[in-house]
Amino acid sequence: MLQQSPLFWPAMLRALLLVSMIFGGIQPVYAVTRESPEVRKLVEEGKKYLEQHTDERLGGKCLIAFALLKDRELPTHPRIQQALEACQNTPSSEVRSGDVYSNGLAIIFLTELDGSKHKDLISRYAGTMASRQKKNGAWGYESTSFGDTSQTQYAALSAWKLMQVGLPPRVAVLDGCTNWLLRTQDPSGTWGYQGNDTDGSALVKQSRTSLSMMAAGMGSTMILGNLLGILTPGSTTTVQIPQEQLPSVLRRAKTKSQMRTLSGSGVDPQQMHAAILRGQAWYDKNFSARLIKETSEYPCYLLYSLERYKSFEELWTGSAPEEPEWYQLGYEYLKERQLEHGGWHSRSGDACATAFAMLFLMRSTQVGIKASLGEGTLIGGRGLSKDLSRMRIQGGRLVTKHKPTETDQLLAMLEGPQSEELDELLRDPAALADVDVDTDGARRLQQVVKSGTPEARVLAVRALARLRNLDHVGTLLYAMTDPDKRVVRAARDGLCFVSRHFSGFGLPLDFNDTQRFNALDKWKAWYRQLRPNAIIMP
Repeated sequence: MLQQSPLFWPAMLRALLLVSMIFGGIQPVYAVTRESPEVRKLVEEGKKYLEQHTDERLGGKCLIAFALLKDRELPTHPRIQQALEACQNTPSSEVRSGDVYSNGLAIIFLTELDGSKHKDLISRYAGTMASRQKKNGAWGYESTSFGDTSQTQYAALSAWKLMQVGLPPRVAVLDGCTNWLLRTQDPSGTWGYQGNDTDGSALVKQSRTSLSMMAAGMGSTMILGNLLGILTPGSTTTVQIPQEQLPSVLRRAKTKSQMRTLSGSGVDPQQMHAAILRGQAWYDKNFSARLIKETSEYPCYLLYSLERYKSFEELWTGSAPEEPEWYQLGYEYLKERQLEHGGWHSRSGDACATAFAMLFLMRSTQVGIKASLGEGTLIGGRGLSKDLSRMRIQGGRLVTKHKPTETDQLLAMLEGPQSEELDELLRDPAALADVDVDTDGARRLQQVVKSGTPEARVLAVRALARLRNLDHVGTLLYAMTDPDKRVVRAARDGLCFVSRHFSGFGLPLDFNDTQRFNALDKWKAWYRQLRPNAIIMP
């Protein structure tokens, strides 16, 4: 028997799949958003739990009240009044000697409650927070000189909230914090629990790195970048092609941000952009449902940090998917672990865990960002479209999605020779988020998947997946047999998006052929359930 090339069976399977694309018409199962009944049920059960349980710490009370305010509870709610009284009655000396979390959460709660009415009280807590900054620029435990990424994120978030109510922190305070974050990023792109500081000339390995600390570091860096005027809405750091050289389907909406910023920062913008790119690369390589499940001690705290990071990332990239994968995985995690009494459990205390979980489920940071931009109106002053399903955040504003008029230009780029522009687009998974093509355009994309360069095949797979049309599942299954692993990963992600089965079937990043075909068999079984008459290789 002749010895066959390792690529023989993938090639044979690809050839057979080429003739197996006959389709029916059954709709997929829908994923969830913050407004979905399934999500609202979890939130309502959590609220019932919080009405019967609280936390003895100042920060715990403020966190619970903040979550209730985000769900539009009135200021007269007993838990909200309890938190206000705690803020009013806690002596400054006790705040100064207490934990940074309580200090920051008090600011966050009070600014959310009424920044004008409680301005003096907010100023007192803001002053205490500023006085607790360490010489290295970070915040942390009083007994140590180390900066703490976990605590520093609440100092950064409270600074953003202060800015929204007209109580801006000093630029020097924010510069110090930002530079500490940039110095203490792990070379891989994540952060450690307590920063191993450097002189800034080179990054060094950090200890106790995790998804939780990566979300804390990235969220804080992006918040501070906005406050210092370094990162502006829509100024994505992953696509560097001049806008005039792109088809209109890929251009950012032009806008003038209404978000307040400070001037006079000494932070190096290039250093910040490089840090964000490293963080995004770490996330793209490592994020998974397994990583969430392995964070067993403080899972709800992690999810709220993740929601905050991804909300600010959406703002600055101009791409806000309605049903992002990370949200689906977080929802599934919380749904599986909600206790019978309606709350959640973690070492931070069940009441705090429940508040964190609610803030994640409600997309509280995204809602806050929209409010800071002028919720309910476009930047230009016009009202929202009646069809809210067509609204997107682009370039820091809400815009109505429209059909592109230069699809041929996009397809020409994919069908043409290798180019620098193609390489740049390949680095930005969100660049094709709003692509829409007609039947002929879809046929041409399918042909690129079969015969284009590896880079073009990746982008064509992404573009077809974004159409979320079952008619293109056959092409995505075909792409799962591609010899280039980047194409296979894009096909896997596309199938997850089309099916709204965001956890997929467990294909790891560095998969082998056995894992590839096991996953492919499961995807084919899923597809047969939707379209029993489709001709697919047995």
